[in-house]
Amino acid sequence: MSGEWYAIRTRSRHEQVAKDLLLSKAFSIFYPKISCWSKRKDRKLRITSPLFPGYLFVHFELTNELWLDIKKTHGVVDLVTLNDKPKPIPDEEILSIKKVVDSGVTFINRPFLNEGDKVVVANGPLKGAIGIYLHSDTKKGQFVVSVDMLNRSIEVEIDESDLDRF
Repeated sequence: MSGEWYAIRTRSRHEQVAKDLLLSKAFSIFYPKISCWSKRKDRKLRITSPLFPGYLFVHFELTNELWLDIKKTHGVVDLVTLNDKPKPIPDEEILSIKKVVDSGVTFINRPFLNEGDKVVVANGPLKGAIGIYLHSDTKKGQFVVSVDMLNRSIEVEIDESDLDRF
């Protein structure tokens, strides 16, 4: 599959609409969601919400024609850029997020972290996922998978023995 992954910013709460429309245009989309509890006035509900609110990941060859087609899609605001230039998201970051989301392990959505060692999971259902290790006082370590372009991360608790330096 030619092309690269790019982060697309969407209008507030329009991620699903933009995703459906882009899928109908035959684009490859990654829209990770998490299940969480929502506190209502009289009860708590289990809901599914975007892992990265306001963003979709689209895999495409960056040409003016394809970008214009995406930009014209209802709900799409802009392509995430760095220094006014579109910067693709590395495949290993997308694959690592997919592994964590698909594994079914419990994780916490966290703000982006700048410090820590880059690690790779050597064993278990997350084998091959790359992320940042945060030290913990328990026998479990904190494994964080980050998408640098969005300054966002998700955190998973994992045995320290399952981690290797990247």
